[in-house]
Amino acid sequence: MPLRKDKKMSKVKISKRRHLIKATTWSLLASVTTFFVGRAFGLDTDKALMIVLIDRMLKFLFYYLHERAWFSSNWGVIKPKD
Repeated sequence: MPLRKDKKMSKVKISKRRHLIKATTWSLLASVTTFFVGRAFGLDTDKALMIVLIDRMLKFLFYYLHERAWFSSNWGVIKPKD
């Protein structure tokens, strides 16, 4: 759908809290997946949980930073000509 000339593109404001909640729910889903993959490879419960803990702490931080960086970027955003 083409943009109308009287409409300007602008970013909506989304709170940092929303990004944090989104990252948290994704992290929980990924933790369950990592745990079951560890168990499928023969790790005992304690070792699988330790891998989940380390994996989630690092990936949570990197995901949040990555999300914020992309949100602050205009790369790939097509702005209409005035």
